Order: sequence, then C-alpha cells, then structure tokens
Amino acid sequence: MPFVVKRGLAAQARAAGFANITEVDPWERADLGGLRVTAAPARHSVPEVSFAIEGDGQAVFFGGDTLRIAELDEVATRFGRIDLALLPVNGLAIRPAFNRQVVMTAEQAAELAGVLRPRVAVPIHYAYTAGPVRDRLLLRYDGTADRFGAALRAAAATTQAKILEPGEPLTVNDASTPPPGSQRR
Repeated sequence: MPFVVKRGLAAQARAAGFANITEVDPWERADLGGLRVTAAPARHSVPEVSFAIEGDGQAVFFGGDTLRIAELDEVATRFGRIDLALLPVNGLAIRPAFNRQVVMTAEQAAELAGVLRPRVAVPIHYAYTAGPVRDRLLLRYDGTADRFGAALRAAAATTQAKILEPGEPLTVNDASTPPPGSQRR
C-alpha cells in the first residue's frame, strides 16, 4: 500500500508498518498508479501537509488537521476544479498552551470551501475525542457538522454539504451531473 507523508516523517510511517512511502513537501507530488497526489500547505501542532488528489477526471482536497491558513487559497488557483473537499471542523485548541488553536473551526472550514468552491464538502474530525479526562483538562473543541453546514450555506451557497455517519460511504457524481439537494443528515 503506497503511503504519502510530509517530508521527514518516513521513519514514523515505517514504524507504523508502512513500507512503500513517499515523502513530500507542499506543492510536490507523487504519482500512484492512476492517482496524482499533490501535497498542499498545512499548519497544525505537528508537521503536516494537506493533499489534493486527482484521478479519473476528478479532484479531491483532503484538509487533514490543518488550521485555516492563507496558503491554502492557492489550492483553488493550482487545481481549478475541486469536486470534493474533506475539511476538518472541530476547532481543536490545546488548553495548557493558552487555548492555542491547532485545527480550523467549522466557520473557517466553510470560508475555505468558499475559496475552493468544491461541488461537495464533507466536514471531518468533528466527532474527535481524546477521552473524558484529556478532553476536560487538555483539549477544547466545539466544531460540529451542523455548524459547518450552516456556515457553508452562507460562504459557498453552490457547494453541497454532505454530513456522513461514521463509516457511511460517499459517491460523488460525475462533474457533468449537477449535485442533488443542498445538505443531508
């Protein structure tokens, strides 16, 4: 199984059992069979990149755990059409670090969707928990899928929000097919 990681993280990926590893920095790409994986900028509490994945005439943006940073606006310029954006929305902050935010909020994710203009946007990382003790003492997060959906309607009215249950599959229609509805639960 090929695995693409931020440059400098191959040793950690090998320790986790991956053998076919490609390291990238922002705007570097890896071709994996029929997929082109391009690293995009990201900022989190640990080294990270986000990804634009292209294949079979479609493009997906995966936001990982990033903050909303201005450098992500360049994704729209470099890739033109994004069919699907997977955007973290929990607004994670580290309490002992004076509530330092390390992941974008639902509203910031909707703002990014307004720049990227994907046909479909899926909120991710909103059901995250580190356990009751760590949640209470170390972490703060308040982003929800519903808050993202509401903010998305204001920031990117032509983007369809898809709120998925854990494990629920998603099929994105061909780009020539207009997306149905606006939001589902």
